[in-house]
Amino acid sequence: MSEQQLPVVVIGTGPAGLAAAAHLHERGIGHLVLESGPAAASAVREWSHVRLFSTWGELVDPAAEKLLAPTGWTKPDAAAYPTGGDWADEYLQPLADALGEQVRYEATVTGVSRAGRDRIVDADRESQPFVVHFTTPAGEERAFASAVIDASGTWTTPSPAGASGLPALGETTAADRITYRVPDLKDPAV
Repeated sequence: MSEQQLPVVVIGTGPAGLAAAAHLHERGIGHLVLESGPAAASAVREWSHVRLFSTWGELVDPAAEKLLAPTGWTKPDAAAYPTGGDWADEYLQPLADALGEQVRYEATVTGVSRAGRDRIVDADRESQPFVVHFTTPAGEERAFASAVIDASGTWTTPSPAGASGLPALGETTAADRITYRVPDLKDPAV
């Protein structure tokens, strides 16, 4: 199997993952995008109530815009500041839809390695294709890839509150009472 024929696997359908896929599409490079959630930008949707600090003009990738144009997509007002929900619904999901079957939802990546290589056998490692293991509702799957772009983000693994990348004193003990999420102050349950 030639690496030239293998797709690039992109992990995540957030803004970085979908922009990467749009650029791969523009260059005619085969790609497969794996998203652990049920829709594009699943992590962004978890903070959909938050208004972004960037305008639409700063958030739309040029390659993505070219891919979206034939679908009838209309670029939002370049000077407006969207919420995370606006970004997901009005740009990221339509972009994922334009990429079509190259996007797989509910596909959680569980490992990435080189074909036929492990901790003991590593000779000629760089010449072997990547093997991406992932789970779907149908079970375990794997895909071979010429390259892997990890755009899965850090939303599910937030940084600790302490300095130097370490938990603050008492943070680990109080972990069940700490949230790292941005509260939705319009939600009466908060």
